[in-house]
Amino acid sequence: MAMDYLNPEALFADPYPVFARLRKEAPVHFWEGTHEFLVTRYDDCRTVGSNDRIFGPAATEGRPEFRVMGMPNVLTMSGEAHGCLRQGIDQNLTQTAVRSYVEKLTRPVVNEYLAKLRGKGEANLTTELFEPVSVRCVGDLMGYENTSTEDLFEWFYAMVDGLALGAGMPHDDPQSVWDRLDRADESILRESRAHYEASLEKPGHSLISHMMHIGVPEGTVRSLDEMMPTIRVMILGGFQEPGHGAANATAGILADPEQARAFAGDPDAHALNAYDEGLRWISPIGVTPRVATEDFELNGVKIPEGSTVAIVMSSANRDEDRFEDPDRFDMFRKKKPHLAFGFRPHFCSGHFLSRAMGEIALAEAFRQLPNLRLDPEKEVKAIGWRFRGVKELHARWDA
Repeated sequence: MAMDYLNPEALFADPYPVFARLRKEAPVHFWEGTHEFLVTRYDDCRTVGSNDRIFGPAATEGRPEFRVMGMPNVLTMSGEAHGCLRQGIDQNLTQTAVRSYVEKLTRPVVNEYLAKLRGKGEANLTTELFEPVSVRCVGDLMGYENTSTEDLFEWFYAMVDGLALGAGMPHDDPQSVWDRLDRADESILRESRAHYEASLEKPGHSLISHMMHIGVPEGTVRSLDEMMPTIRVMILGGFQEPGHGAANATAGILADPEQARAFAGDPDAHALNAYDEGLRWISPIGVTPRVATEDFELNGVKIPEGSTVAIVMSSANRDEDRFEDPDRFDMFRKKKPHLAFGFRPHFCSGHFLSRAMGEIALAEAFRQLPNLRLDPEKEVKAIGWRFRGVKELHARWDA
């Protein structure tokens, strides 16, 4: 079957028309571009994602994620080792824990960035508000309070570019991407070691400190080498999701005058629903890989043992058989579970934090920027497919 429409350029520009055709024509399809089976329908994604006996974590060195994050990490582990590591990660990310600190963690940072913006009357809300809030707050929670926001951003962007290159995105100078990633990784390791050594002397409440001391035999700690691949996973996903979730939701709200008026009239009433709809509409983390541990047939397609399977959550979240008018952002949509946070046992540890941070950032943006609206002279632009977000969200307000 000829599939000229399935190519890296089309996916990075706008994957949703590609996914729609795949759902219709080839819902389970082996793509040479990334050497994996793309699974694009909601029910099929659930079949793969919920069957961890047959579809285990992808832990092969050929994966795009390997060069960026290293292995083994929390996404590639399974069984007891994974469960013990998740104890350390999850300790400070439960709903109760998040409620105890999210206001103090997030709202002052949101207010700080909004104070810088209010008098300007215009901004790219992604790069000047939502991304900085996400990067700074999650960085602080991980233990990087003494690391500059500029350095945290450099880590994030270097890793995103490396993942895009590894996933087939064309680049004029690929080596420059890897060189930048290597420099960022040196900085990540240096800052992580400093916090690790401080936490050996005095354990604290950071995510890194909890990973060190929880889920290990009494009297021992995890080594930094053991933790580093998972730390990179947390940097990439944690820095990205709350900021892009909020940006994606804002783009959807402002594109619809009725929803914009309703949201502005009562931000607190709509912020959480809007943020969650933003995650469905443009899923910040759009793909999670698995490996088949035995032969499996799905939708009439044989998936051989050892094959990598890409669960395309962003496609599932726009499946016409699951969501009515799925390409439309609708914060009033009847609530149905989506797949933006993945599947257990690898369901996103930070889902409570992501929603709580996104709710605060969205509500405050509309509350503090009067008559918030899209800039009519500039286009809203989203990029990426494995990771996707609205990167250019130019808006205006009454200063």
